[in-house]
Amino acid sequence: MVRQQTTAKGRWLLLIVLSLASIVFTGCEKGSLGIKGGSITGYVINSNNNQPIPDVLVKGLSDTHVNTSTYSGGDGRFVMSDLTQGAWSLYVEKYGHALVSAESTGTQTANVVAATVHVANGETVTAQVIKMQKTAELVKGVLKGYPIDAVTGRPLTNFTVTQTYPYNQRKSKLFETAADFRDIGWSGLEGGDHHYTITANNYVEHSTSAGADGAAGNFISIGASAVNLGTIKVEPLKVSIAGTLRNLPGYVLEVGAGERDMVIWAEAAGKVVATFTDTATEGAYKGSITYRLSDIPVTAGSVSVKCKIRGYDLQTINQAVSLASNMPGGVIAGVDIDFANVEPIRRDLRVVVISTKPEDSKPASFKPGATARVYLRQGGKDIVPYVDVVSVNYRAEAYFSGVITGYNLNVYAVNMQAGYYNILSEDFKVQEDGNSVFTYNVQLRE
Repeated sequence: MVRQQTTAKGRWLLLIVLSLASIVFTGCEKGSLGIKGGSITGYVINSNNNQPIPDVLVKGLSDTHVNTSTYSGGDGRFVMSDLTQGAWSLYVEKYGHALVSAESTGTQTANVVAATVHVANGETVTAQVIKMQKTAELVKGVLKGYPIDAVTGRPLTNFTVTQTYPYNQRKSKLFETAADFRDIGWSGLEGGDHHYTITANNYVEHSTSAGADGAAGNFISIGASAVNLGTIKVEPLKVSIAGTLRNLPGYVLEVGAGERDMVIWAEAAGKVVATFTDTATEGAYKGSITYRLSDIPVTAGSVSVKCKIRGYDLQTINQAVSLASNMPGGVIAGVDIDFANVEPIRRDLRVVVISTKPEDSKPASFKPGATARVYLRQGGKDIVPYVDVVSVNYRAEAYFSGVITGYNLNVYAVNMQAGYYNILSEDFKVQEDGNSVFTYNVQLRE
């Protein structure tokens, strides 16, 4: 009897143990709450070519603030396992890449949701395909341009292009010709915003960081497409030439500055590279005029200095002035010309003296047979001996040989028999052009 009771109790204890074991094993299989873990799978691809992107860090954040993470494989696929049910937000990160939907083009995309997935009990959910693209940091680009001398227009040779910004990407490349930079360019440059300088002997450094009138220039954005800076005008270093026009005649020096019409210039390869225009006032000079031609590019090598003064043919002061490339900002002096050895343009002048018409109550002012004395003056002074002419048919002609051209003259004529008949003409100029005699008419009158 006692043995049977013991057996019954043993059986009950065995049933209790088995029940507890069943509960333990069920909890291990289903979790503490009896819920199976879910999974999320998906792909990360390049939006430009639809190729998979490996090694992308994919982070998951549940609506209960549970975190997990994984990496995409070589095929771009990722898997997140043992996830609690609920909504999960996915984030992706990889240096040099950004979501195509991201507002920022930077590399940090952790704060941008790539996808939102709802996970149920024990199921595997496939997320939408996540598309990323390379940011500028990983793009390799090409820079091109065609630098020329800003004054002469000649293409530069043996110049250096330097990437100056950002500083940690500073580098330089030497180009032998401007055509090399224009046609081949500088390849393999990091993408993004940059500044560049162009340097060459005898030239002012040209920088893309400086815009017009000293304003800040725009960044040069290197990308997948080649960037062409076009024609780049690089300013050469400058030198000055100074000299003197010696022994200029008084009639040149004494006229007003606005009337002198004097230009001095420097030419390089037939192109004017510097000009001096006389703006001095009357009486400012004593026999000579000094000049200075500034900002002549030393890259011209040599220049021809010429001048044109009204009443004179074009004069070459110096056919070839050598420019020293090692003295930018300096002055080459003593480029002079002596006008004592230069003949002005001259022309014969015919002065026609005319009588007034004779009337019954008033005789003619220059009757036939009467003599008129004709003076040629400049600034009130006689410049040549006077000429006496006799009236024939109420007129006469006085001739003056080799009269200067281009400057104001006056004619004074007087009837030698009746001095109250005379004339002082207004200013007139004998024109430079023309091979025939220049004619000027005056009429004697009271």
